[in-house]
Amino acid sequence: MDASVEHVRALTDGLSAEEGSALIAEARAEARERVRAALVEAMTESLLDRVGRELQPDQRRADNGELAWYVYGIIGSKDLALPDGLEAVEPAQSITILSEGELAAIASQVSGSEFAEAELRAHLADMQWVQRVARAHETVLDEIAGRATVVPMRMCTVYRTEGGVREMLRRESAALSEALEHLDGKTEWGLKVFADASAAPAAAAGEAESEAAATGSGAAYMERKRRAQEDAEQAVARVEQACAGIHEALCAVAADALLAPPQRPEAHGRTGEMVLSGVYLVRHEDAGDFHERIDALSAQYGELGLELERTGPWPPYNFVPGTLGATW
Repeated sequence: MDASVEHVRALTDGLSAEEGSALIAEARAEARERVRAALVEAMTESLLDRVGRELQPDQRRADNGELAWYVYGIIGSKDLALPDGLEAVEPAQSITILSEGELAAIASQVSGSEFAEAELRAHLADMQWVQRVARAHETVLDEIAGRATVVPMRMCTVYRTEGGVREMLRRESAALSEALEHLDGKTEWGLKVFADASAAPAAAAGEAESEAAATGSGAAYMERKRRAQEDAEQAVARVEQACAGIHEALCAVAADALLAPPQRPEAHGRTGEMVLSGVYLVRHEDAGDFHERIDALSAQYGELGLELERTGPWPPYNFVPGTLGATW
């Protein structure tokens, strides 16, 4: 037996079953919090490292108070019209288009010191700052996407000089042109499916315990307990089968599709368990059929206690070929 398991057993031998369960629950909660903190730190480090790798030396963030260039997304140079009143990440600055050959970057100037690597690390821990920048970033992309095909760039994609932006457009011209072609005439939609996975097992277990108390039969109790477990497993299997059917039905009308890990309750803020999180790249002409299918699936699987929630439309972050898009 593993030494760590033996050690835990030795520590808990003197506890009652109830005390042991409570202790394990507390330990699990504390472990999850530590893992969460480690993941936040790792994701921050990963983002900073990725930004550093992708920028050439002459494109590094300025750290001396000079203005740098924040890039929201890339369009074809033929799509040069900007909507009026579009607000930049820094409201005092204006959104502009930097055109290079057949490509153009939607950009605005920002404080180089505020977006320097050290300052960015601190800002990423400030949720108000992150929400403000993310909201401005998304608003610009949403407005542009309503008028032209756009390759969305990662939040906080910043270059030191205008020349750095133009050099990126030249260097990545083939990949960016491929991305624009892939995304042309399509929109990203999301679907989340929620289920109350605990209701049926809990009800079955409660029924088994009450019947066992009435009959006083340990054997009958164990049999009902076994049946309740089987019912719970079958319920989980039905939900998994339903999710597979939902995803397959939407894939049939989407140009491309991906599954993401379902969010935990503390992240999505809903009652019940998220059992499916999908994103779908849908042609404009197929959007009506796509939404009709979601409505039909909602009615079909509502009897299982599943609730379907669509999101979007979004700039197609998840369907940009290669590493050009923003996905975090």
